[in-house]
Amino acid sequence: RRNKIEMSLAAKRQEPEYTEDPDKAPTTSWSDGKYGGRTSETTGLVAILQMITEDVEKEMSAARKDDAEAQAQYEKEDAAMKATLDEQLALKLAKEKELNDIKGRVQDKEEFKESKESDLSAETELKDSIYTDCKWVKTHFESRRDKRKAEMDGLVEAKSYLAGVEAGTEV
Repeated sequence: RRNKIEMSLAAKRQEPEYTEDPDKAPTTSWSDGKYGGRTSETTGLVAILQMITEDVEKEMSAARKDDAEAQAQYEKEDAAMKATLDEQLALKLAKEKELNDIKGRVQDKEEFKESKESDLSAETELKDSIYTDCKWVKTHFESRRDKRKAEMDGLVEAKSYLAGVEAGTEV
């Protein structure tokens, strides 16, 4: 009864009351408009079907509302996810560019280092060749100094000889 469904179907069926003879059924005429049938027995069933229809319509309305809310939430979250994806792609591109810049700088530094190592190698070879070429100076310096001193003394003596010849005096 809380759901307001008539309980006429569930109620005990009452036996009809006979006014004339209890063993004889009443005469009915289907042709006159007085007979309406047993309408009291069908009103409960119709009411139940109407309530079921109303409940289904309410559920469908609620489901449509829930679907609309869910769709709106989906679209909101989808937009947020797309924005996040766009941000992450932009960040990825920026990081890749930064990585390429760093790789370029590393390559430049490596080329500079190789150039400097090449220069060092050339300088080392030059130093070794100069050392080899000049090493003989250390071993022959004393004898060359003595020979150079003797040469200088000879030149000074020749100069003084020639100076005396120019002055008109012979030595």
